[in-house]
Amino acid sequence: MKRREVFIMGVLLIGSIISIFLPDVKPLKHIIGPKQLLYEINKQGRYITTDEVAKMIMEKDPVLLLIDVRSPEEYKKYTLDGAMNIPADKIMEGDNKDYFNSDVYNVVLFSNGSSLADQTWLRLRSYDYKGGKVLKGGLNEWYRTILNPQKPADDILTAKLEKQYLFRKGAQIYFTGATPVAGKVSKKSKPVVSKPIVKHKKKEVTGGCG
Repeated sequence: MKRREVFIMGVLLIGSIISIFLPDVKPLKHIIGPKQLLYEINKQGRYITTDEVAKMIMEKDPVLLLIDVRSPEEYKKYTLDGAMNIPADKIMEGDNKDYFNSDVYNVVLFSNGSSLADQTWLRLRSYDYKGGKVLKGGLNEWYRTILNPQKPADDILTAKLEKQYLFRKGAQIYFTGATPVAGKVSKKSKPVVSKPIVKHKKKEVTGGCG
């Protein structure tokens, strides 16, 4: 077995042991086995890019549900527009997990990087919850690509990269309130984070295993 696979299997084992001692988890049974999880992890299909999320927020996508899995303290300091906070260690408590088997929402999990959101996604999948998507690179990537995008060097600039860059500059203006001045962006003030919008389920959620 490759070293990467050994590491992932070890993480899964440790996560399973920890889960036993977390609230509202004891009645549940693991449905997805380690081999199936390893297969899904290697597919990398769980990721969504910052550009995709920015576009959905700007278009006010009604089915987008952003879930910040960091601590309440981090969440209060900064989060994405409209995001709700369900800390990673609370994800399986009460009705929280039901969001992930709903056919109403497109759920996106995020944290500072990808690690904590990845772990949360993995835990949900191990109990056969859909788990939604993970924001690739998390808020660190959001800052780099959306709030502070850099123009690609001329020697590598292609039509595709230029189009992406122009979109990101527009997104920067949208999210920070910045004003373009002579080809540059002048920030009038510090970015203002809108109050999180807690979305309510539009209909009864079905499915899941607890």
